[in-house]
Amino acid sequence: MIDTNSILLGLFLISYVLMIAALIKGYNPSLVLLGTGILWAVLGGMNLEQILNELISGQFEAQAVSFMTIIFGAWFAQVMIKTGIVKTIIRTAVELGGDNPKVLIAIIMIVVSVMFTSLYSIGPVIAVGVIVLPVMISLGIPSRISIVAYGLSVAVAQLLNVSQYVVMRGLLSYIGEIPETMTSPWTPYAFIAFGIGVVVSIAGVLVMYSLSVRKKPVKRARKVKSWAVKKTDSEEITFVPWYVCVATIIPVVLMMVFKVNIFASFIIGILYAICTAKITYRKLRIFPLFSKTFKAGAGESAGMIMYMACAYTVATGASSIRPVLQETLGGILPQTTLGLTIFMIVLVPLFMYRGPLALAGAGAAVYATIFAVGSVPVTYLWLLCFAGNSVYSGVDPTNSTNVWTCSYAKVKPFEFIKTALPVSWVYAVCILGFLYYMHG
Repeated sequence: MIDTNSILLGLFLISYVLMIAALIKGYNPSLVLLGTGILWAVLGGMNLEQILNELISGQFEAQAVSFMTIIFGAWFAQVMIKTGIVKTIIRTAVELGGDNPKVLIAIIMIVVSVMFTSLYSIGPVIAVGVIVLPVMISLGIPSRISIVAYGLSVAVAQLLNVSQYVVMRGLLSYIGEIPETMTSPWTPYAFIAFGIGVVVSIAGVLVMYSLSVRKKPVKRARKVKSWAVKKTDSEEITFVPWYVCVATIIPVVLMMVFKVNIFASFIIGILYAICTAKITYRKLRIFPLFSKTFKAGAGESAGMIMYMACAYTVATGASSIRPVLQETLGGILPQTTLGLTIFMIVLVPLFMYRGPLALAGAGAAVYATIFAVGSVPVTYLWLLCFAGNSVYSGVDPTNSTNVWTCSYAKVKPFEFIKTALPVSWVYAVCILGFLYYMHG
């Protein structure tokens, strides 16, 4: 005889499949996640009042810190753009790369990875992308490889991105043991994994480039200097000294080394960037730049905040149905650190289209169930989710970075996947395998 839990599990699995299908079809991810979160909350026994006050409205109260972190990260990124720091760093990287495509790929990927340890949101992704992508493509690097190189660099950077840490912590808010700031055991692993990730992703992209050239020689287009791209404002700052560019890493160093509050770290970095840029550009007006960049950062964060609020709704909905999942699926999912690590490594394609391994998607239910079973240490589960999110960012064609790069370079999602999946799979093996070596 079919019991209540079996019926609830069946409805859950059906909604699970429908959610993934809707995301693959290209429906608005925020609305899809919101609807799924509400449905899972209903299956978990929430009434209308709880859905309105706890599931929906409660997210904006409970995750206020995460939302403000997104705004501050975008604000900091706008300052890096407006003060000329981004263009200076990219221009220097291109000059070092010269006319050698492989050297250029490696240098650009290193520079982008370091910059995005502090930069956050889709705004800086676009601002940096419109500089580096035309340069790579103009040297004969195929578009699909150029966008994968860029997207993977942004993904690797998330291992050390302080904004991403706070946002991910919000997705797992039901795990009380997660520290508020990047501390041990996360910090040592994050630095080493970042180094491994940079090396592995560069090697993977270079292999894909070599294979593409061997199959079909690419005709080189006219070279375009990065500092010649999109220069329409006569007052735009295009070069700053090295000591101004140091601002890029200030928030990461202050938060991870000196344990400074994330908001204070961003403000110090912003003030340092603007004040030191003033030394080079006397006409730069400090207070207008301070306010205008905040306004621009807050505006571009609106879509990200809406999406994250809906992702948090899915996480909360998955948590409410956790008892049912624990009783029905608890025995199927891996129950050891090694088993869970292998499970994620083998099933890397399930990160795509916000699938069963993507925490900000269908994976919310999987991780909630694993946590409910309690066989995997909470610390290890948290580290695995954070590292896995970096893999997801590099391979999922619905991730905002990859959506923009595919659109900008006119690359179809399937072409993107053919290039990104092999590299991301090797990347996953390396950083998740190393996580097990350190903490498993």
